[in-house]
Amino acid sequence: MSEASSITGRAFRALKWNYIGTIGRIVATFASQIILARLLGPEPFGTFGYAFLTVSLVSLIVEMGLQHALIQTQDLTDEMIAVSCGRLMLVGSLASLIVFVLADQIALHAFANPAAAPVIRAMAPSLIVSAGISAATAILSRDIEFKVVQLSALGAYIIGYMIIGVVAAALGLGVWSLVLAWYGCTVITLIVMIYYSPRAVRLGNPFRKLSITRFGNVIMLTNVVNWAIDSTAHVIVGRTFGAGALGQFTVANNLVKTPSDHLIRNLQTVLLPLASRAQDNDAGLRRAYLTVIAGVAAIVFPTFLFIGVMAEPTVTLLLGSKWTSAAPLLLPLALGAIAHSIEALCGPVLTGRGDPGVELNVKAFTLLLMVPVLLVTSQWSIVAVAWGLAFVFVVRWFWMNAALMKRIDLSYAEVGQALRGPVFLAAIAGGVGALVNMAHAAYLPGGPALVHLLLGVVVASAVIIGALAWAPTMVLGRQLLQLLEQLCATHPGLIRVPGVRHLAESARRFAA
Repeated sequence: MSEASSITGRAFRALKWNYIGTIGRIVATFASQIILARLLGPEPFGTFGYAFLTVSLVSLIVEMGLQHALIQTQDLTDEMIAVSCGRLMLVGSLASLIVFVLADQIALHAFANPAAAPVIRAMAPSLIVSAGISAATAILSRDIEFKVVQLSALGAYIIGYMIIGVVAAALGLGVWSLVLAWYGCTVITLIVMIYYSPRAVRLGNPFRKLSITRFGNVIMLTNVVNWAIDSTAHVIVGRTFGAGALGQFTVANNLVKTPSDHLIRNLQTVLLPLASRAQDNDAGLRRAYLTVIAGVAAIVFPTFLFIGVMAEPTVTLLLGSKWTSAAPLLLPLALGAIAHSIEALCGPVLTGRGDPGVELNVKAFTLLLMVPVLLVTSQWSIVAVAWGLAFVFVVRWFWMNAALMKRIDLSYAEVGQALRGPVFLAAIAGGVGALVNMAHAAYLPGGPALVHLLLGVVVASAVIIGALAWAPTMVLGRQLLQLLEQLCATHPGLIRVPGVRHLAESARRFAA
């Protein structure tokens, strides 16, 4: 087997447990978010959103890029791990104290909402827990122990949100049910990861010199810029339109961003260590990258565009009448999530190759574009902010992808070929959704949202299945057909799945 094939095969073997965990997390997230949204309404989600924005930003500074640095370094020692753990715990404790003391000022001056102060204060100690998770995740990811990472995260989320959070919300605890859910999830994750860590997680002298500090600082700055890109819209919405609007914006965004993030985060955890171990094998990286973006795009392009086009029945059915204002936000946010899903795959490859500064430069300029765009659009409406965000995410995608293509000698024709099938699928899904909307408005105005959405899903699925049967080469493309051929060779039982034999035969004909 060639070295290029070995890298691709190793990536997909590593993804096995990642996607078992991902499927579970997506199901658990959707179920818990829908239940909590119906129980709580927009206002508590918005108030919690202020605290989450604070803690998520500070945790990136606390983490200091050490998680990625520990994964990327070629010579990882126990002393290096101990010093990193000690430094994370020290900085996490100091940051927790600062946020706790300054909670009132943060709520007033950053978010123009003093009512958020108690929630921000209550979330401050979670910074210590997050610091511990960063160290444990780095050790497990470096050794490609994704089974532990995924199952611990899935189990902790189910206990934290689907049990603790839902019960607390049902008891009328409001925003505090989300705080309890957050602590339940993060504390359980930390305990399980430390228990199963292949190396001892002990605290060393935080003041000792650490050779990965400089690399980590670049990663930290990149992460902070990423946070600003992902969260600036939320900050502006919260300051301009209030907690209720922030809740609407956050939950609408979560409907598309949460599954996107789960999908991409697992790929990132695999691409980073693989890229760091194949820094001189551009052929292998090109093949792996094209296969990954083709697979991701084949899922997110049609799915998210369909959700965006079918926004009204989706929101009504899943979230209920309290959330109708979120429906107009869903299409632009879905388009932004599509661009984000492909762009986010570039960073781990660049970082693994030792070029984290490239990602930082691209995203810093993206942020400079984003701030004025969102400030201007916020003068019109919250929907305009969502469209402004989608525009910036598309620009970031093209810019970041161009930077990676230059460094691994990848052509626009190759990327276009990998994305041709997903674009075709998106056209089918979006077109069917629009036609079903028009038919429903004409013949079933005011009809049940379930019937509306189910009709769209059935028709779109039927057309996509027909397209796969009629033109599998156009729909799947070279990368996915090659992957299917490899999977059928290693797992012959797949041939018995209806339709797979036809696709496998197409893959063999294409390869010949």
